[in-house]
Amino acid sequence: MPKGKGGASAIRASFADAKQDAARQAEHYDPPAQVRGVGQPRRVTVRGKEEEIEAGEWLGWPHDRLPPDCPVAPLGVDGKAAYFVDTLGQLIGVSTSEWGKKILLQLFMMTPNYLEWAWPKFSQKGGINGVEVDAACACLLKAAGQRGLFQPIDRVRGRGAWTDDYGRLIWHSGDRLYVVDDGGLQSSPPGEIDGLFYPTRPLTMEPWPEPVDHEETPAQQIFADLCTWAWGRSLDPLIVLGGIGCMMVGGALPWRPHLFITGDKGVGKTELQRLVKRVLLSALHDCGNTTEAGVRQRLGLDTLPVYVDEMEASEDNRRVMAIVELARLASSGQRLFRGGADHKGIEFQARSTFFMSGIIPPPIKPQDKSRIVMVDLGKLKDVGEPPRVAPEAGRMILRSLMDNWHDFDRAFADMRALLKRADFDGRQQDTYGSLLAVAELMLGRKALIASGYPIDDRDKLGAMVAEATVSERSETLENWRECLEHLLGSNIDAWRGGERPTVGGLIADFEAPQPEQAMTLAGARDRLATAGLGLQQEPIEGEPGKRKTLIAVPRKSPALGRLFANTQWQNGGWWTSLKQGIASGAVRPPKIVKINRMAAHCLMIDLAAYDEIAGGGE
Repeated sequence: MPKGKGGASAIRASFADAKQDAARQAEHYDPPAQVRGVGQPRRVTVRGKEEEIEAGEWLGWPHDRLPPDCPVAPLGVDGKAAYFVDTLGQLIGVSTSEWGKKILLQLFMMTPNYLEWAWPKFSQKGGINGVEVDAACACLLKAAGQRGLFQPIDRVRGRGAWTDDYGRLIWHSGDRLYVVDDGGLQSSPPGEIDGLFYPTRPLTMEPWPEPVDHEETPAQQIFADLCTWAWGRSLDPLIVLGGIGCMMVGGALPWRPHLFITGDKGVGKTELQRLVKRVLLSALHDCGNTTEAGVRQRLGLDTLPVYVDEMEASEDNRRVMAIVELARLASSGQRLFRGGADHKGIEFQARSTFFMSGIIPPPIKPQDKSRIVMVDLGKLKDVGEPPRVAPEAGRMILRSLMDNWHDFDRAFADMRALLKRADFDGRQQDTYGSLLAVAELMLGRKALIASGYPIDDRDKLGAMVAEATVSERSETLENWRECLEHLLGSNIDAWRGGERPTVGGLIADFEAPQPEQAMTLAGARDRLATAGLGLQQEPIEGEPGKRKTLIAVPRKSPALGRLFANTQWQNGGWWTSLKQGIASGAVRPPKIVKINRMAAHCLMIDLAAYDEIAGGGE
């Protein structure tokens, strides 16, 4: 039972649900074209007026135009496919080879009598004896062509959250479209709206019929329940709550953040999964040990959230990394292209929020770390009763988000501004800003302040978030830095003391403060040359007698190529990547340097400048 308004609210909601169910069960109008062998007219609307028209006698018969009140609507064509809305409201694509009686029966499955009335096939005695299939097919195909070109990925919206031209949140439940207007929940059947088509799909979660304010919302109890886990950071319960909200409204967000929950056995990961599933119910695409192609096929044109368990690191991470890549594309809604049969490509656009979990996560690239928030669970000290989630909790939270959606742009801008002041980069501002803004919509400002999150003091809250995420953000290196660190950590074939030193280790030996331990400049150059690298020194301005070390990295080098083999920087990719660091001052523009007596264009790595950027450690 919801809190606050109690039973009255639940009774009103149940009554509204009953009215909705009755509307769904309304029968399709489809009288027979003849009774006992005698044709009877059909009541249709022509130019805004109702008329009774005999079978096959409508203006434009048989294929100059669509017959009046045609229950099948054409949408357009794309190559050899024509698209229609069938009598169930589904999107149906019909290829050239499919035209015939079977496809007509499928398109008109709820109104088969309309076919005989619109395109009757008369017997010699004058009665109706079937359907003029060719005429019906020609009429529908022509009508589709008159609508012009149509691509589902551009104009079709599946189940889940969307926004309209006015910025309102639209929820597509499968067989109804919902929007909050002037505080009331409005619904309509799926169809074509403002040039976009919402097809009828299997039913998923619907918003709560009654308004849900911040005092009533089950998000308050769910947040309290989340605080009972042993999180790695004090911020994590709020992040996970915001993640649950983002999963609901992912398709409407300008940027979709994702969560990855890690933890060993006994940390309550299974109970957390159950809580998320109980909130999202049928709105969640729940899968485990799946593939990227499986997720794509399951999603289709939906924006519903995706939960993927068992995202474990292994010897071959290609399967899980393909899913991570799909999540990365979903953050901004970028399109994915794949080759298909008959040289016809497959185009896909993900707009869903992903919730992933595993004991040992796969190696996630820096560009993915800025989109996926890693949340660690620790060992539970006190294992109590698992949280109980009321059956209506998800519906009420969805309704609360719809009620407060008008405030999202303001909350998102505020969160991004405070994160920017706390030195978060642009992608981190988008990711954490989305999570925190949606959490604010779910709980309200008073509840956040009462829970210890000073939303009324943006600088203080920004500092709190920055402190909680400093370790995670430090792991997100820029591409040029990651490339340089790979180079410094690579072993080279310059044996010393029975060991193969790394590039960075050799430089450290060269720069050793004790003269008796230091390597000579000539010796260091000889050893680095085995890896295709050069070495130079130059005076430090204002510090007489001191010199700084620079590594010369050529554009091409077989030896250097071996250090980058089987990495994302192979085949000369190191040059393009390291050039990205020129703006930082740690990488200098190319100059001519001799390596192994051969002159080469080399980027110059200023190690002192790099150390200042990297910071930390001795």
